Amino acid sequence: MENILFSGAMTFMFIGIFVGMLFPILGNAGSFMVVPLLIILTGLPPEIAIPIGLAHLAALIVPTAVSQWQVGNVDGKLLLLLLLGVLPGMFLAGKVSWMMESWGDYYKALLIPYLLLLVGAVLHRIRSFPLLPRPNNRYRKMVIKALRRLPGKTFLPASMIQVPWVIPVTLGLVLAFAGKLLGPVVALLVSPFLIVCLDIPVMMAVGTAMAANFIGMLAISLGSDFLALPINLQILLWLFLGSSITVLVISTIMKKRPYPVPVAAVLVLITSITLWVLTSSQPNLNLLIQHFSFPINLLGWFGGVQG
Repeated sequence: MENILFSGAMTFMFIGIFVGMLFPILGNAGSFMVVPLLIILTGLPPEIAIPIGLAHLAALIVPTAVSQWQVGNVDGKLLLLLLLGVLPGMFLAGKVSWMMESWGDYYKALLIPYLLLLVGAVLHRIRSFPLLPRPNNRYRKMVIKALRRLPGKTFLPASMIQVPWVIPVTLGLVLAFAGKLLGPVVALLVSPFLIVCLDIPVMMAVGTAMAANFIGMLAISLGSDFLALPINLQILLWLFLGSSITVLVISTIMKKRPYPVPVAAVLVLITSITLWVLTSSQPNLNLLIQHFSFPINLLGWFGGVQG
């Protein structure tokens, strides 16, 4: 480990491009790779990489979350219950995060769930396997039956089902707590839990989970104060610009488009203008960070300038 005066903005853009390329290959799993790539390739510590990764994914899912809301796949009451647990979860995570940061091998443990996700996504592409138990699965029925016995039931009009309110609130708490410590990979748990454990209709569970993930990830990022540091905002914008350009290219040439072409073009335009305004107003932004010297030294100007 050594210190450098980091100025290789193109590295972040290339990471964004690479993540954008993974999206059509690995599906949603590809968009979760920002955090491990930031840690491995640039040496950013988890306390910076996680908020940036959360904000990057939140920005990417805006069009999908809006479309889910427009077609009526978001259960507003269920979403509210999920979000009630976000602030307590962030508070609890803040109390233990300093212990995790002082643990020397924290970043190594953080990479494990992303490695498992990557391996699982590759295996699923090679040979598809069921991701969730079937509706008539005996153990699933036992879990649903046990959870429905809990007190404090509330009716969800959009989903047309009764659930104990404590379950989605607790799920929101767990989402925020684990998300602040582990990053965006935790967002994958919300939709399966709603489907398997609460028996929420699939489309309603997916749409509500998408909205909850967007709001939760954005709240955690803002709660980490990373936007208060212009260099972190610049890193995020370079990442998002690379991802947006790749999504625009893929949407233009592929029949199965991740986004409509006009939406992808608007993402590129807005990100470019915002990045230009930020860099022109503060042109000498640099960051002193810890890094792994091997990949950075190979990248030269693109990776950083030795200081």
